[in-house]
Amino acid sequence: MRFAVIGGDRRSAALAGLLHADGHRVRSFALEQAALDPEIGRESCLQGCVYGADCVLLPCPAEKAGYLNAPLSAEKIPMPQLLEALWPGQLLLGGRFSEETLTAARKGKLLTADLLRRPELAVGNAALTAEGALSRLMEHSDRSLWRSRVLVLGWGRIGSILTRRLQGLGALVSVAARGRRDRAMAEALGFRAFAYEELEHCLGDMDFIVNTVPARVLTEGMLCLIRPEALLLELASAPGGFDRELAQNIGLQILFAPGLPGETAPLSAAELLKKAVYAAVEEMEE
Repeated sequence: MRFAVIGGDRRSAALAGLLHADGHRVRSFALEQAALDPEIGRESCLQGCVYGADCVLLPCPAEKAGYLNAPLSAEKIPMPQLLEALWPGQLLLGGRFSEETLTAARKGKLLTADLLRRPELAVGNAALTAEGALSRLMEHSDRSLWRSRVLVLGWGRIGSILTRRLQGLGALVSVAARGRRDRAMAEALGFRAFAYEELEHCLGDMDFIVNTVPARVLTEGMLCLIRPEALLLELASAPGGFDRELAQNIGLQILFAPGLPGETAPLSAAELLKKAVYAAVEEMEE
């Protein structure tokens, strides 16, 4: 197949290499700061990259605030401009497309698939994110995770995997979750569990706090209860679980690390992406 890999981080660069190694023709755009195999074409314009491509691969997530997600490029490409360059019938794969992008893609007669909706990729990414989170916590604190008090906000894929990994390292883990069923499951697995409105009673005891929820679950008053020596790790996408500017202004230690697989395990993340791409292409061609 002929693939056009556009934008993204080190995951996208590694994915381009894996597809090329499998014998596909691969061209790239908006990856000029990435290390790529010399045989992978680096196109100077968007139209040249997508011309003749069977499948156009965008990042996961594909866009941020209406623009292509392209941290390894100086290009700032509005999504409507990108879609206008594509041809009817082309396959467009990426992650977390906006409704505006999907509507425009349908009007342009593109065949789209959201890779992050594939359970195998979502769960695999969660596992890689949890591993990367452990690395960040250990790297940026003088305190060991063993016997430390850690609060994980959220009991989704990432939160539930991360709590088990922390427990395996000897951390004293607590969980905050909205749903009663989630809290009951966390307690059944040996964790202390709190509703968000109960956090005021425990925040002052924590050495580490990790947020996985893309919604403000820590209020301004709650932030004031956190000890200055505690470390807050933000894994969720915007708006995140707390006001970062306020947290910094009151002297809290913050790490902002969405998209961790692209930083800590880009090759493993690309291998997961490749499997998802092949499965999506096969389904769309049936």
